[in-house]
Amino acid sequence: MISSKFCLLGVGIFALAALLVLAGCAVASNEYGCDACQDSGWSGEAKLDEIGNPNAGATSQILPGLSTVQKSRVAKWNQPLHGFADEQKNVSQAAAPAMDRPRMNEAMRSDAAKEMLVPIEDVSETDILLDISESAKEHIHGSIAIPYTEFLINGTFVKSQAELVEILGDAGISRDDSVVIYGECMPCGGGPAPATFAYWIMRSLGQENVRVMDGNVSDWAAAGRPTASDTSIKPQKTYTANVTSEFTATYDYVKSGKAQIVDARTIQEFGAGSIPGSINIPNESVVSGSKIKDEAKLERIFGILNKDQPVVVFTNTGVKASVVWFSLKLLGYDAKLYSYEDWLYHQETEGNATNV
Repeated sequence: MISSKFCLLGVGIFALAALLVLAGCAVASNEYGCDACQDSGWSGEAKLDEIGNPNAGATSQILPGLSTVQKSRVAKWNQPLHGFADEQKNVSQAAAPAMDRPRMNEAMRSDAAKEMLVPIEDVSETDILLDISESAKEHIHGSIAIPYTEFLINGTFVKSQAELVEILGDAGISRDDSVVIYGECMPCGGGPAPATFAYWIMRSLGQENVRVMDGNVSDWAAAGRPTASDTSIKPQKTYTANVTSEFTATYDYVKSGKAQIVDARTIQEFGAGSIPGSINIPNESVVSGSKIKDEAKLERIFGILNKDQPVVVFTNTGVKASVVWFSLKLLGYDAKLYSYEDWLYHQETEGNATNV
């Protein structure tokens, strides 16, 4: 039973292995509301411009034909121009080095990234396609549907391990299957966070062969692949979990100072209060439309982080933070998910214990 005061212990998957610190105690809010798709106004590129690059040499090459802002960026960062948000609007391909031209019009994914974020052309007939959209009218032909809300209690708390494995098994998924997750938060206009959250849940259950599709059903249709108005029903299977806490941070770990702490909420929420020492990188900053940004852009967004040090990402319950966590893992960071509500609960508990 999940109490209104401390609901972490009542959610089975993390009660067994400290995994549900994310889903914990967000009593008053459903994190993935329609405000998730609003622009917070935060810019990773602007943040890099603001803090500068202490390692950039004083003789950085200034490319001809660039705007003042772009010249400043090249000078301070001593980096190729590709990846900045306004390059398409203000720079002709003639202004960039020839080696960078192909990257200006396509999302670049490394082979390692494709192991997590699979291109549509690499999805095979042996993959189980899992649509986690909660109200989609079009689906990939042959896919099965588990709306991501099915994994949650009241849109906030992750269900118990027993419930999760039953949901997956009833849908025809076993831990040995190759699963490709796709889908969006349709009521709020789209976005991959529910898919990356479902990915995090399955990885926490021990699913090794699971990926997120790089695109949505519209991209699938544009690639000439078949869609349908209904999803498929597969024979039931037995899902045997192998729970791991590798992807989840605990309160003690966050408090230890071993990791960099990233607040992935909006800049307004960050300003209202956060975990001490946190860096604000809103979840919207890693997404462009319905896709995760390419690796060049992500590298710039996360440029204020030390890649050699672990990272903990949090939002109120973890759904929106999952897309930042996923993006960090995509680049090879040692990243874990956490919840702000768990932090607040422990802070209150410690305060009450001190006053006794």
